[in-house]
Amino acid sequence: MKLPGARRGPGCEHPIVCSAAAAFAAGLLLCAASELITTQSFRAAAALLFGFSPRVVATAAFLGLLICALGFLCRSLFAGGLLISLALAGISFANYYKMLITSTPLYVQDIRLLGQVGGIMELNSASLKFSWASGAAVAVMLLVLVGLFFASRRFRPRLLQGLAAGIAAALLFAGLFCLPGSAEAWFYAPLGSGSESSEPQTVHNSRCGVLLGLWRSIVVSSAEEELAIPEPDEEELLLQSAREWIEALPETETGEKPNVVFVLGESFFDVTELPGVSYAEDPITDFRRACAEGVSGKFYTHTLGYGTENIELELLTGINSRFFSFDDMIYGWEQDELLTVDSVVRQFADAGYYTAYLHTFNDGIYNRTELYKALGFQDMFFSGDFAAIDPEAAAASYYWSYMNTKLSGQYYSDDYLADVTTMLYEQKVEEGPVFLWMATVENHTPFYAEKYDSYEFPFESELSQEAVGVLNAVSQGVANCSEALGKLLDFFSEREEPVIVVFFGDHRPGMPLESGGTVYSELGMAPENVADWTLENYAELYVTDYVIWSNDPSLLPAEPGSRMNSSSTLLGLETLQLAGMELDEYWSMCAVVDTISDAWTWNFFVPQGGEPCYSPFSVLPNDELDIIRAMRVFMNSTFYGAEDPDFWDIFAVTDKDTG
Repeated sequence: MKLPGARRGPGCEHPIVCSAAAAFAAGLLLCAASELITTQSFRAAAALLFGFSPRVVATAAFLGLLICALGFLCRSLFAGGLLISLALAGISFANYYKMLITSTPLYVQDIRLLGQVGGIMELNSASLKFSWASGAAVAVMLLVLVGLFFASRRFRPRLLQGLAAGIAAALLFAGLFCLPGSAEAWFYAPLGSGSESSEPQTVHNSRCGVLLGLWRSIVVSSAEEELAIPEPDEEELLLQSAREWIEALPETETGEKPNVVFVLGESFFDVTELPGVSYAEDPITDFRRACAEGVSGKFYTHTLGYGTENIELELLTGINSRFFSFDDMIYGWEQDELLTVDSVVRQFADAGYYTAYLHTFNDGIYNRTELYKALGFQDMFFSGDFAAIDPEAAAASYYWSYMNTKLSGQYYSDDYLADVTTMLYEQKVEEGPVFLWMATVENHTPFYAEKYDSYEFPFESELSQEAVGVLNAVSQGVANCSEALGKLLDFFSEREEPVIVVFFGDHRPGMPLESGGTVYSELGMAPENVADWTLENYAELYVTDYVIWSNDPSLLPAEPGSRMNSSSTLLGLETLQLAGMELDEYWSMCAVVDTISDAWTWNFFVPQGGEPCYSPFSVLPNDELDIIRAMRVFMNSTFYGAEDPDFWDIFAVTDKDTG
């Protein structure tokens, strides 16, 4: 007979064992739910659950140990399961929607954008659809929590017993998953995702699942690519070589101060080059006119479908993460790290230029204002700020009603951005030289058949109906961007003062399809599963188009109509050279690299004027490889504090000798 107030005993004879079994079972079901969210396929989720592969066992152990550790320590298996389920759901849905919108998986660096979820949802609202598969996955997670609720009541151990079990679970989790050597040895290496693998995140997600693929980037990818450390007697030779390379560069200082306007064309590329697609009329005639009058070529970029700020920062700072010992997206850096070197815009500001940034969306995602002002922009204008430039916007009785008349598709039009840019130019150019950066948004994802009321550039293809709708939206956005560029060129052609216009597409649109795959996969340009992509696929899709135009042809880098390739880490440097800026040691070494390569990413290398290949070490002669090796030493020392020589040491010895 149980006396009132008597202490309730354990609900079963072996509460620790039963709780661990319940947690592992919960891990299995949560793993299947995550797979259902990721693939939107009941068959794939069932195959994973019942296949009992190393991946599903490892994921169940990962989740189960976390549930046990949290559950035992807080005296509730349900509480531990609730925390883990919410975290897993958040990661799975974030990865799913990012893949749907951009064809790019979730990265650890993306966690910094958690505070900007509202802005991201606003920007991509048309793509955020909740499917039956997603609903089923949420239902499975709720059932798991119901089960853990009853298991928590039934299998609750005594206090000290539970604390000991919680500590043991935490230690076992740390030993299996937190120690890089251990995690790699028993799980990642057998699956082909060990530290020696340089494949992209998508491949590791395919092998290990989203959760453990993401975890790999924390515990395993810290194994750095080997960096040759120069011996003391080699350091002087390295510095001497750097001095000789820099001194051999052509002189860039001209004494002139041409005005400079950068135009970032959101998701712009030459759609007429898509295989199997034939347009009745050319949608980018204004861009072709700019190419005929200027210098143009391929623009190699860092991503597909997203990452505009990262590409902006690469261009503004010249920082190429491929020279580091591990991959890094610099938009996740702290401000002080990005200010280690003088940015492109800082050099223009210091030379007496008025500098301004214009963007036709709000600043709610990347929070550019503070960082970009530190980089050298004097004024920042977003969609809510154009009354300071546009007299009609300032005079409107209600600003946003006026702005609504400027919408095209889902966003404010590139045509309007061209108008406010020329207005600002006219307001400032009489005071001195001007450096303007305009970032278009009209051709931003999402892409769907109803994005525009009508389409002016029909095409023939064998694409599915959904893919035709997506490509129609992209084609119209690209055409409108080209037309806005034409408006700018017409304006600057009439100006007497010299103007350089640098236009580039930041990245190609991802063009994913709700039915699976992408427009690119339907056209046969790349496999549907990004994990199956080859070097050639990356090189074809991680490239857009650019053009440098001037109303003074003598300011062009080559004869009008010439073709020269560039990339997101070199185009800013090339603009500094065209504007006659003096280059410091850092930018001079960037210029040296520019003499031997067009691009170097973690997916491919492009020698100057050549074709993409896997690595510079497979195509460059040894004297040019010396430049690559030296740049790697300088970059790692300058940005990561290694003890080797940095950029500022290149002429330091010479300065001392002559002092």
